[in-house]
Amino acid sequence: MSIFHFIFLPLLLYALKNHHRAFLLYVIMRLFLDPLVPFLYMGSQRLQMMLFMDTCMFAIVFLNYINNMAKTTNSISTRFPLKKPFLICIFSILISSLIFSPVPLSQTLASTYDHISQFIFVYLFWRELKKITDVRFIVKGLMIVFSIAIVYAFFERFSDFYNPLHEYKVSLNPSDFEGWVGGGTQEAIRGRTSSIFHSSLGCGAYAAIVAAFFFYINISYKKVWNSTKLTKLVFMIGLFFLLLFANGRGAMLYFAISMLFMLKLKRILSLSLFLPVFFIIFYDILAPSLATVLSIYSQNESEVQGSSWAMRVIQFFATVDVLKGSPWFGYGEKGVMYIQSLRPEVLGMESMWLQIMAKRGIFGVVSFIYLYYSMFKLGKGMSKRYVVASVVAWLVLSTTTVGGDLHFQICLILIAYRLECEEGFYVR
Repeated sequence: MSIFHFIFLPLLLYALKNHHRAFLLYVIMRLFLDPLVPFLYMGSQRLQMMLFMDTCMFAIVFLNYINNMAKTTNSISTRFPLKKPFLICIFSILISSLIFSPVPLSQTLASTYDHISQFIFVYLFWRELKKITDVRFIVKGLMIVFSIAIVYAFFERFSDFYNPLHEYKVSLNPSDFEGWVGGGTQEAIRGRTSSIFHSSLGCGAYAAIVAAFFFYINISYKKVWNSTKLTKLVFMIGLFFLLLFANGRGAMLYFAISMLFMLKLKRILSLSLFLPVFFIIFYDILAPSLATVLSIYSQNESEVQGSSWAMRVIQFFATVDVLKGSPWFGYGEKGVMYIQSLRPEVLGMESMWLQIMAKRGIFGVVSFIYLYYSMFKLGKGMSKRYVVASVVAWLVLSTTTVGGDLHFQICLILIAYRLECEEGFYVR
């Protein structure tokens, strides 16, 4: 047993007593889990801790819904606003994997369920977000988790990118483990920290997403984030450095776009006067990040931190060429690996759209466009700037990389929607 068993299995026992608070706690603690952490091995078969915990939490919450259906009425007056796009996305996953996948069904079932479970997770989060105290609990929990991530990132950055947590996660798997381990030597070579997360891509994306969310909460709902001004300032600066240490282009673009959307013009102008001074003071830390952003235009592959535009164009046309065999529904959840085996030049398909094309074809792309359109419409009142900023910034992030967590982003957008649109949910 690993330390993760001792942390997460007691949470399941707590869920049997108080499924509501346990689920919200799991939403926060889940950030420590990633595909590297196994629950158990059965021969060569591997069950992820995250997938096991998700399934158990789903079962406990659903059983409580059934048990309480006749006793109580749901306190949520607003219907789940993303029901239709979620169902369409799930349908695209099922039809692509179960019917059009060239990979045997036994090899694709786990990954198919994994992707569908992410949508179930978001829906249950919406159901369990019942009162303003629940939002405060999530905000406080996220602040604790990301404070840990910030401190750990500083340790990693100034210890020559040594990450014992990542090494421990890797050690939980056999030496012939074939999954992508993230982190490690390659991150150190590129000067990137992954902190408590699976990779630097995920670390940067989480930092940018959470920074935008807390910035919005501080502007619009100060009572929700109940901390002193100094604590808030230190935390936001810490998130900024967490973003810089991860050193990823997509995350930096997300942060810049979201801030431009939410800041007023007067504040942007005043900050623009301060930025040169800030850059000079922290030049040694900021210079690698600037070089990473500009490297996308480099024609020298050795200078590129990730894929250049030219490399991405090659990936796109190679993917389209293979998709001629199944253009409408793609090749299922193992589609990326299938195309990589036929056309190695696609590399890691470093764009969400390429991966959706490979897995779910044209229908999958259309279903996700509809999902983003539906998310865009959730912006109302004081939440409008944040929702619009998040969706636009996410589209840029997911187009330039594959390291973000869409379902975590949707959860934060749903919090904003609930605060603004649920009658009586928040009293100013």
